[in-house]
Amino acid sequence: MKTLPIIIRNHRALKRTTLLSALLVALALVASFQNRSAATANITTTESTIVLDTNAASLIDGAFQVVSNGLTNETDPHVSCNLATYTLDAFQATSRVHYQDLSTGADNVIPSNNYDLLSGVSGSRVAYTEATSSGYAIKVFDTNSQTTTVVPGVGRVNPSIGGNLVAFEDTSNLTPEITTYDLSTGSVTPLTNDSLFDRSPRVSPKGNAVVWEKCQLTGEGCDIYAAIQTSPGVFTTRALTVGGGEDRFPSTDGEVAVYVSNRTGENDIYYQPLNGGSEVHLSILGDQRQPTISGPLISFESRYLTSYDIYVYDIRSGTLSRATNTLHDERLSEISVCSGVGRIVYVIPEDGTFDVHAFSFAAPHHAEDQIEDLNALIVSFNLPKGTANSLINKLQQALDAIEVSDTTTACSLLSDLINQCAAQSGKKLTADQATQLINSANQIKSDLGCQ
Repeated sequence: MKTLPIIIRNHRALKRTTLLSALLVALALVASFQNRSAATANITTTESTIVLDTNAASLIDGAFQVVSNGLTNETDPHVSCNLATYTLDAFQATSRVHYQDLSTGADNVIPSNNYDLLSGVSGSRVAYTEATSSGYAIKVFDTNSQTTTVVPGVGRVNPSIGGNLVAFEDTSNLTPEITTYDLSTGSVTPLTNDSLFDRSPRVSPKGNAVVWEKCQLTGEGCDIYAAIQTSPGVFTTRALTVGGGEDRFPSTDGEVAVYVSNRTGENDIYYQPLNGGSEVHLSILGDQRQPTISGPLISFESRYLTSYDIYVYDIRSGTLSRATNTLHDERLSEISVCSGVGRIVYVIPEDGTFDVHAFSFAAPHHAEDQIEDLNALIVSFNLPKGTANSLINKLQQALDAIEVSDTTTACSLLSDLINQCAAQSGKKLTADQATQLINSANQIKSDLGCQ
C-alpha cells in the first residue's frame, strides 16, 4: 500500500542513477562481513515473466534537444525534473561538472578546481566527486543558494543524492564500501563493512532508500542489495537478489528497485518491490542495459542486431514505448518524471566525441500520480496542521480505495474533499487555494470516471 506523508516539507519527485566508477582502487584486504547499520536478511523472490516486443513498441511523441555537443567529451548525464547535470572532459586537461535548466537551456559550471566528475542531482542540489591533493572527495553544490557542502573524508567517489541523503563509494580502505551522509544532520552512516566489492549506489528521490551492487573481489558475481531508512541514520538492509547470474545497474524510486540480470543467458530488465514481493522479469529479445525508474516508468536501452535505442516501460499499464529510433548507440540514459513531464537524458557518440542529449514528453497520467501531485500541492500551501492533515487523510483513503479497485469509495472521498475545500474557502484556505484544490480533485474524478 502506498502511503501519503501527513507532514512533508519536500515532496519533489526526483531521480538519480550513477555511473560505474572508473576510480575504484585495487582490492586486497579480506575482512569479515558486518553491517553496522542494521541486520541483513536474504530473501527469495517469486518471479513472473512479461514478454515484450520492441518492434511493436510505439514511438513516444516528444521533443528532442541538444544539451551539449562541443568538441570535447560530454558524458555522465543525470536529471531531476528540469535540471540536468553532466561532466565536460576536455581530453584530460580539465574535467568540469555542468548543470543546465532544460526548460531554458541556461548552462552553468559548478565552481571548482577543474577536476570534477561523477555527478548526481536532486532538486536544486548537485553531488559530485572532486579530485583534490589529498584524494577524491564528495561535494554538494546548491544551484539556488550557490553554496557548497563538503562531505567529510577522502577516498570517496561516485555519489548519488536524493532528498537530504547522499550515498557514495568509500574507497579509503582496500575494498570499497557504501556509506551515506545526511545533509540535514551531518551524520555519516556506513551501509556495508565487508570483504566484498560494494559499488554503484543509487539513492531514491526522497532519500528513503539506497540500492547498490555487491560483487566478488573479481568484480563479478554481483547481487543487488537495498537499504531502507527507517529513521534518521537507521537502515534495514537486505539482498534483493542472491546468485543466479550477474545482477547489475540498480535504480530505485523508493518503492521499486529495477536492475539488469543475465540469469536467462542474456541481459534482461527485472524489477521488484523494496519491501518484499514478486520479482518481475521483462523478457525482451536482444541486450538490455542502463535501467532507471521514476514513478511508474522504467527507461532502458535495448539492442537487437543493430544499435541501442531507448525504451520506456509503464509498470501500471504494462505498455512498452520507444523514445529513440536512430542509428546511434544511445547510452548512459536516465529518466525523471516531474509535474506530468518525463525527461530522459542520454549520451550519443558523434564525430569522435560523446555528446549529451535530452528527450521530453508528456508522462502518462494515472489517478495515483494525480493524487500524489494533489498531496504535494496541499503541502506546498503550508496550511494549518489540522486542515492539511484532514485533506491529506481523505486523499490517503481515496488512494487506498483505488488500489483495491473501489472506485465508488474513491469518488465519494474526493467529493468530500471538494466540499471541505469549498466550505473553507476564505477561511482556512484562500479563494485561490480552494479553487486549485477543487479543480485538481475534479480532474481526478473525471479520469476515474466518477458519476
